[in-house]
Amino acid sequence: FGSSRHCKPELHQRYTHGRMATADNAPAGDDAQGASAASLKEAGKDIGAEVPGPGKIKASVVHEDPIVIHYEDFVSAAESEHILQLCEGRWQRSTVSVGKASELLSAGYKDQGQEAVGETRTSDSVHLTFDESIVVERIAARVASVCKCNLEDVEALVALRYQPGQFFKRHHDGAMRPSTVFVYLNTMEPGSGGETYFPHLGFQVHASAGSAVMWKNRLPDGSADPRMHHEAKPVLKGVKYGMNCFVNMKPQRDAGHIVLVQHTEDDEGVEGVGEAKDDEDVGTEETESPALTAAAA
Repeated sequence: FGSSRHCKPELHQRYTHGRMATADNAPAGDDAQGASAASLKEAGKDIGAEVPGPGKIKASVVHEDPIVIHYEDFVSAAESEHILQLCEGRWQRSTVSVGKASELLSAGYKDQGQEAVGETRTSDSVHLTFDESIVVERIAARVASVCKCNLEDVEALVALRYQPGQFFKRHHDGAMRPSTVFVYLNTMEPGSGGETYFPHLGFQVHASAGSAVMWKNRLPDGSADPRMHHEAKPVLKGVKYGMNCFVNMKPQRDAGHIVLVQHTEDDEGVEGVGEAKDDEDVGTEETESPALTAAAA
């Protein structure tokens, strides 16, 4: 792909919620899987508190202008498994935003349009709520950190499933979304398809478990950056799982009850409320990500 420069954004953070999960009330793995979110909340238990976060997150700037950053170990294997467990029995056909492209991509447009099923997108989705698991909140906090935005601007996370033959044709995430983080929850073997392709930038990202890619959607004038059109190539073999993490121009909720504490690896002895510790350290190792390849337009 060519040389890459590594960056060190402020990823060190812990999630603090109004209710503390102690050793006495934190659900065990088997109990958490067998109980519903509602019943656990009624019992005063924080779902996902026992799920470990990632270790060292490695960030690589893979394109300077427009900026595209690739992260390794953005989510842990346990977090990915937990997210997919939350999705069981909830998969529905993915939708697209319906509206005039001139409006969806124009400066100052802050609406997402109407959502409808379209033939350009054939995947399945699950819209996750922030209060159904601490893991969802932790990932949203990481998104806010790497995108340098407020937590309340992060949209509800959307898990995605691409089965053989499913795709999302070339599209833009819209001028109402300053940034996008796409998380890969599993690895697709070479030749299995499912790459995220950026035709104007000339490269594609292969699905690698726990990795993520972040890009900016807007030009300085607020209009959509046309260079950021992208597509999810058809899956040829296996199943691809991912997650859309969008940052919106408008606050999506009241996050005033959540405190994000920035810390460094020197703070390893600090305990986070709810045991939802994201002990991330952004590496600066000068290695090129194998998940990126050049692609012809």
